Amino acid sequence: MFWIAAWAVVLLLAFNILLASVLASQVDDALRARAQAVAATLVYSDGRLTALNGGNNSDEALDVGTSVYLGATLFEGTQLSAEMRSDLLQKSEVIEDSERYGPLRYLAYPILDDRGGQVGTIVVSSNIDIRNHTVRVIAATSLVFIVLTLVFTFFALRATIVRALTPVRAMGTRAAAWSEEDLDKRFDPGAGPRELRELSGTLNGLLERIAAALRHERNFTAELSHELRTPLAHLHAEVDLLAVGEPLGTLERENLLTSIRRLEGLVETALVPARIDHNAAPGLGRVSDALEGLRAPASGSAELVVAGDTGITLAVESDIVRRALNPLLENAFRYASHEVRIDVSAANGHAFIEVSDDGGRLGVADLERVFEPGFRADAADGHPGAGLGLALTRRICRAAGGDVTARVEDGRTVFVLRLPSI
Repeated sequence: MFWIAAWAVVLLLAFNILLASVLASQVDDALRARAQAVAATLVYSDGRLTALNGGNNSDEALDVGTSVYLGATLFEGTQLSAEMRSDLLQKSEVIEDSERYGPLRYLAYPILDDRGGQVGTIVVSSNIDIRNHTVRVIAATSLVFIVLTLVFTFFALRATIVRALTPVRAMGTRAAAWSEEDLDKRFDPGAGPRELRELSGTLNGLLERIAAALRHERNFTAELSHELRTPLAHLHAEVDLLAVGEPLGTLERENLLTSIRRLEGLVETALVPARIDHNAAPGLGRVSDALEGLRAPASGSAELVVAGDTGITLAVESDIVRRALNPLLENAFRYASHEVRIDVSAANGHAFIEVSDDGGRLGVADLERVFEPGFRADAADGHPGAGLGLALTRRICRAAGGDVTARVEDGRTVFVLRLPSI
């Protein structure tokens, strides 16, 4: 609105300046025409000035506001003051000075002899009261018009904006209510004008993402609860044995410690994404520190091979990277035939840690599904897990500003961790 008002003021000033210039030009043209008409009736010869109309008063129309001087001597018309004669005679110009000469505009027009020399002056004048009054009236009228236009524009724009934003505000209120009470409701994507249809699509997408996130969290919580029940049940059984006074043998104690360590690992892994603060400066860790202590299990037949630049510095703590790698290595050793490889590289501000095995048991159709909580590619493989490891790995990587993907290449299953590096 401010810029509209500014442009209106500029246009108003420009219009009034142009109008004053045009009116002044019209007055000058009229004065010049009168002076030329008077000059056409005069003849200068042998030092004398003669009027062809036969006398000084034979054409009164030319004498109104007209003075003819031969040199400094009045030949016809009204005698001018000495000050005005000094300003006007022997000159050819327009003078307008209301304070000195009143509301009149004067034009001095030269009388020339046969050789082109000036021998006299015709002075014509015109009252400019009407012109000045016209300029003032038009200026005031245009100012009132601009003010009324701006007032009308303000209220029209306000009404238009309110009318346009009312459905937007209503949609926002409904979206907020649905996000809290009923995430299954959606806006009609075909109703209303094009802008509202686009907004409906955007809000529907937002509601769908919120619903998907909630579904994911519910599934993850359910699967995590299921995974925690096994070690908790084992702990409960061992505590019951202790309560009845049954001593624990070596195997029972080892199983008890295994259940405790598994429970601790599950809890720590589940808490890692929540502990990552995106607003805080990231911690630093080297790939070599994250890989420290990783080795093939004693009961397995596959060999662990590490290759690439393990000296890369990550913008993620080593402990977080290690917790993201553990589920991948467990899967790799479970299905590998002879070898599990870890290849490390970096490009474009990211480090890539590839974990691959030569088991090749993952199908192409399952490359994305393996990251869903509860999904197991082979439910009959005898492994007691609930399919949460890879889902936790993806959550950890994405929370740290990276991601994890899977592919099948040359008979090998390859998982790629992408993490920010420096």
